[in-house]
Amino acid sequence: MSIQQTEALVATVNELGYDSVEIFALEKAKEALRAEMAIYQREVTEFEHKYGMNFASFLEKFDSVTQVDLFEKEDDEIEWKACLKAITLVENKLKTLED
Repeated sequence: MSIQQTEALVATVNELGYDSVEIFALEKAKEALRAEMAIYQREVTEFEHKYGMNFASFLEKFDSVTQVDLFEKEDDEIEWKACLKAITLVENKLKTLED
């Protein structure tokens, strides 16, 4: 990054009301993580609506769930579990940035 670019960046960040580029970057990173978490949470909510239960209950009742075929159920289990794991990872990143 050139000196002119750095100066322009600092000036822009200051005009936006931030004291430093680092504070601006921190806020933008937190915004991006919150947006990412919202995507995963929407997917989890869709699964909860689809099956009428949370993931723990879904696992307990897996064999008795009959509204979809086995392949779809297994696929949903993998994706649902991945979304929940991603939410936990994003929450941990956010916690670290907010501390």
